[in-house]
Amino acid sequence: MFDSLGRALRRTGYATLTFDYSGHGASGDEIITFDPLIEDFRSASGWLADQGFARQICVGHEFGAAVALRSRSPAVQTYVLVSPVLGPLSYDWNLVFSDVQLSDLEHHGATTVPDDSESVRRQFTISKRTLADMSMVSGEDALRGLSVPVLITHDSFDEETGLLDRTREVFHLLPDGSLVEMTAAPDGIAGEYTPVDGVPIIDEAVDRALAASGSAHLPTLADVAAKWASRWVPVSR
Repeated sequence: MFDSLGRALRRTGYATLTFDYSGHGASGDEIITFDPLIEDFRSASGWLADQGFARQICVGHEFGAAVALRSRSPAVQTYVLVSPVLGPLSYDWNLVFSDVQLSDLEHHGATTVPDDSESVRRQFTISKRTLADMSMVSGEDALRGLSVPVLITHDSFDEETGLLDRTREVFHLLPDGSLVEMTAAPDGIAGEYTPVDGVPIIDEAVDRALAASGSAHLPTLADVAAKWASRWVPVSR
């Protein structure tokens, strides 16, 4: 998602930066909790500003959207939040973690989880605090007092997971000029889909979401994001 979106923004004249948060990718093997991630974001944004990029567009995905919003970087002039988590979620951790992992969390306060993505990392480390951060996201805390416009995009899968409902609940807190828009579901998302309560993938839900996306003739995320960026942070020539 980030690669294709980055390519679309670069084609329209924007410079882009991607980085690995602490505990992710090629960064150090730290326990993943929100507070260090917020500091990581502030550091990355501040470094960009020091390099002369003082007009920034932040793209945040799912839990990363909550981290970006709470960072409140002064250089960010608009946010593009893709399937953001803007409210508490309910997980059955017994369906997510093995008995050994649950025992580690109970007795040692932390455990490791295999990283099955394309990252160079083989595993990452989480703690009880990680689970609390993921379960108890406050959309009100993330959005209250925000003054720059926000684009929120959702796809048909977000209707199944409950993420769209969380956005509806905090819609009144979005700054003036903000927009919520439905986009086509990204290719390959079906393999990554997990309902909000942690239940394994349900074929009927996937079929329903794909059918809804296909019949609606929705715009792509890349097109919507590029148009939004050009509106609020036009490229300086």
